[in-house]
Amino acid sequence: MPQVCYGFWKNAKFDNRGKPASEWSESPFKTSEAYEGKPLKALVNWDGFLVFDETADILAILANYMNEISSQGCCGRCFPGRVGTRLLAEQLMKIRSGCTDKFELDKAYEIAQSIHLSAKCTVAPTASIPVMRFIENFADQVKASVVPAETAYYKHITAPCTAGCPANVQIPEFIEQIKDHRFLDALSIIRETMPLAGVCGRVCPHPCELNCRRGLVDKDPVSIMVLKRAPWDYEYYQEKAPILPPKAPAKDKKIGIVGAGPAGLTAAYYLALMGYECKIYEWMQEPGGMVALGIPDYREPRHLLRREVDIIKSLGVEIEYGRKLGDDLSLQYLKKNYDAVLLTIGAWKSRDMGIEGEKEGFTGIHESGILFLREQATGKDTGVKGKKIVVVGGGNTAIDCVRVALREGAADVNLVYRRSRDEMPAEDYEIVDAMEEGINFHFLCNPTKIIAEDNVVTGVECVRMELGEPDESGRRRPQPVKDSEFIIDCDVIIPAIGQFTDLTFLKEEDGLEVTKWSTFKVADDLYVTSDPQIFSAGDCEWGPMTVVKAIGAARWSSIMIDRYLTEGKPYLKPEEILQLDLQKNKVFDKKEDVKEQECPTIKRVHQHKLTGEERKSNYEEVEKPYTDKQAYDEATRCLRCVRMAMVALENKGEGE
Repeated sequence: MPQVCYGFWKNAKFDNRGKPASEWSESPFKTSEAYEGKPLKALVNWDGFLVFDETADILAILANYMNEISSQGCCGRCFPGRVGTRLLAEQLMKIRSGCTDKFELDKAYEIAQSIHLSAKCTVAPTASIPVMRFIENFADQVKASVVPAETAYYKHITAPCTAGCPANVQIPEFIEQIKDHRFLDALSIIRETMPLAGVCGRVCPHPCELNCRRGLVDKDPVSIMVLKRAPWDYEYYQEKAPILPPKAPAKDKKIGIVGAGPAGLTAAYYLALMGYECKIYEWMQEPGGMVALGIPDYREPRHLLRREVDIIKSLGVEIEYGRKLGDDLSLQYLKKNYDAVLLTIGAWKSRDMGIEGEKEGFTGIHESGILFLREQATGKDTGVKGKKIVVVGGGNTAIDCVRVALREGAADVNLVYRRSRDEMPAEDYEIVDAMEEGINFHFLCNPTKIIAEDNVVTGVECVRMELGEPDESGRRRPQPVKDSEFIIDCDVIIPAIGQFTDLTFLKEEDGLEVTKWSTFKVADDLYVTSDPQIFSAGDCEWGPMTVVKAIGAARWSSIMIDRYLTEGKPYLKPEEILQLDLQKNKVFDKKEDVKEQECPTIKRVHQHKLTGEERKSNYEEVEKPYTDKQAYDEATRCLRCVRMAMVALENKGEGE
């Protein structure tokens, strides 16, 4: 961890000038002492500035920061943002050149303060903070800042919402395009980091919305997920031809990908754009992985998913179906026939409930929730029509199971979950939808025994639970209540308590290291396995993950594969290290006091939904698209909270 010589960060001043380096303060921003071997001299962002090298030319660093804000950070729609930031940069360089009297410093401060108070968005005002804090607290440092230094600058533009998005979608930028009714331009921005915008506009858990500053103003964040869907719906329903980036010239390298789920499709999309020949091997007869066969059509219509897959295939990506790793496909074959291999195998193996009677072979015990959903998706008889069903679990898969069982004609559908509703990992709106459709929820209940007569399930014994102390997940640990057992009558039990990747296909000669969580061991942030030719992303790299997280991981893996094939090894560039550090340090301040008079309340726009009665007997998509006006109205709620961070590194050459 780097040590701070001096600086101002949030509300804290650091001044260790004149002290031995061994006595300097530890950096409040968690980062490395060097980026790709280049020593860190200083860091600047909206929280302030930190100087780690007493020889750092802080005025030049701040001037460079303001220049970048002027040229790339500001939207350009107001004078203080567009011109004021440039004037401030020029004033700082004037001071640096030798005009160090109080008048010039005061002038710089006045410009910074004017930007802070009058710029319309939040980009320029927050960017002026480090300049004001420097002048307020370290004006005496100006005299020591006139010696040129070999410094490389690396920046990253982000936003609280963008930093919360695993795919790093530039959310304020695409929303800005929607405000201007430029839907196709908005979609192009989304596709820069997310090729499956239609999917993520429907089934993403939208962690970005937890980081939305609009939620600090009027409690409801911007409906980012639905806005992300709006440009894709516009392209599809208006029958517009997809606008994709031009492909790079073809490279003489081939990449084999295992798994046509969100991760495999995403990696293939970006690698194809880079000019690589990509072939995906998929063990099912349908592309999309868990999205196609684990998410029902009322959430993600299959024909819309196929449209997104066709766009990816239009880049030259080939998908071969019915090929399963470990059966008729081996790692040795892939290594021999491809220059790089990417494993994106889904978590299709389900965990046992661990209760009495589970392994007795009783008729009525379903193997798993994910298999139940797959059977329905592939047109097989689910065997629940007219029967009483119990689904065990509290995640989105469990919710999908009870809602599908209802649509498949089950007479009575129950969900049993050992914690309270507040602890359920499923999306709250999905829980509400299930309740509206008539699903029976049994919270704080845990199955203990399967009841059967003549080897046929007749019920499940449960025990009531109470919440104790928090466990390692932070949720309160459920504990059984003594003598509280009861029986729920049922004909079918469907466990949906978690999944993992089946890695039993691995052979000793494959030489791949695995973790205790049944995932491939990979180098941090590089996605390369213990075999330098083989990479991994998605469920088999991290464990069961959301669609958006799989997409984000796969895009990073495509970048690492490209560097491996072109430069011999995967690595992170300084600006990418900064990006990851920002995500780890958190961009969103949930305690920030956003003044309502500066950000008036605007009511969130909700999309039209079918009622519980309208939807519970069919697979019609429940949530309907925004109209153009609805999309515009919701887009106007965005505060455009763009932020920029920059590091100054010691360097012999030029930075970016």
